[in-house]
Amino acid sequence: MQLNFSGLRALVTGAGKGIGRDTVKALYASGARVVAVSRTNADLVSLSKECPGIEPVCVDLGDWKATEKALGGVGPVDLLVNNAAVALMRPFLEVTKEDFDRSFSVNLRSAFQVSQIVARGMINRGVPGSIVNVSSMVAHVTFPNLAAYSTTKGAMTMLTKSMAMELGPYKIRVNSVNPTVVLTAMGQKVSADPEFSQKLKERHPLRKFAGIGRSIVKALHAAGARVVAVSRTQADLDSLVRECPGVETVCVDLADWEATEQALGGVGPVDLLVNNAAVAFLQPFLEVTKEAYDMSFNVNLRAVIQVSQIVARGLIARGAPGVIVNVSSQASQRGLTNHSVYCSTKGALDTLTKVMAVELGPHKIRVNAVNPTVVMTPMGQAAWSDPQKAKAMLDRIPLGRFAEVENVVDTILFLLSDRSSMTTGSTVPVDGGFLAT
Repeated sequence: MQLNFSGLRALVTGAGKGIGRDTVKALYASGARVVAVSRTNADLVSLSKECPGIEPVCVDLGDWKATEKALGGVGPVDLLVNNAAVALMRPFLEVTKEDFDRSFSVNLRSAFQVSQIVARGMINRGVPGSIVNVSSMVAHVTFPNLAAYSTTKGAMTMLTKSMAMELGPYKIRVNSVNPTVVLTAMGQKVSADPEFSQKLKERHPLRKFAGIGRSIVKALHAAGARVVAVSRTQADLDSLVRECPGVETVCVDLADWEATEQALGGVGPVDLLVNNAAVAFLQPFLEVTKEAYDMSFNVNLRAVIQVSQIVARGLIARGAPGVIVNVSSQASQRGLTNHSVYCSTKGALDTLTKVMAVELGPHKIRVNAVNPTVVMTPMGQAAWSDPQKAKAMLDRIPLGRFAEVENVVDTILFLLSDRSSMTTGSTVPVDGGFLAT
């Protein structure tokens, strides 16, 4: 296919090696003026010799401030390829805070930031544009030791849909590509493990406590379980103890890794875990801030990894089976306006659920997610009280109503029970048919 990008200016991240480098060369050969972004200056120097006239930018995209300084004045861009990524391979139980933060800063947060810069420029100029996010097949199909990487790519897939929805009216198209292992230097390193490579080939044909969380505690307490209730709000825990005497309470902000480790590191034996804590910052994609991004991923996803590691390690050390349920959302699989960060966290959570199921299954630990529609918690009632806004959503739900808290609680209890003993790695909709439409 002969492509002609003459007169267009393209920006490619992760341009120093592999897919990014070849993308720069292909765009250059097709007549585009190319801005090549890499954190390795030597790669940019050699690339400039192959493609004279490209504009090299050396910056670590994991650094928000440095990226803003380097690309904030990049000028008009018509085509963007978000390719920069790191792949830190570790078993789920060994993923560190540093692994998580680095993976999401480079693989996802930088895509937010660079796309915002480029899209704002397109909108200001009143021109159409195209953005391609380089995701991966592991956004949908999981493999051991790729928990952090897979979840970034699951989030990337949902971010792509959110961006497409919000930027479409400005004539900016957004898509992702999801390749299998590509034999770049990184791909060769990842597939060097013969066992991993063989498994891959065999599969290849060619935070508000007043809502769901509180109700889960009450239901488990009523069913005879000893419950540890975690919230960042002491007043909520105090009132909960009055309703459910005997509940053990832990007051901690799960966004704080060190505080969480201190509060829960010695929590003792746990058989059942429900990861329900979440925040939802509703902002248009172009207005998403670093603070909203960081808080959302720290609470909605990173805390899930940390708390699940603590609990799963305890189960394995005791030689006991266990069950983990992650509370996700229908927003993990559908783009919703002003929900780009929230949708991305939940897309990542769905993929994390599958990776956890793969890695923890041999230890007899089942992991599933529930994906409710709007739930009539106090938060849900406040967010969807506008009849016009509610009607737009209800029109997409075949059952014609939002979920009640007990609908979600009943599903979680089922997944925690032995009645679902053959179910793991599943994302279970509680959505009145929304995802079927």
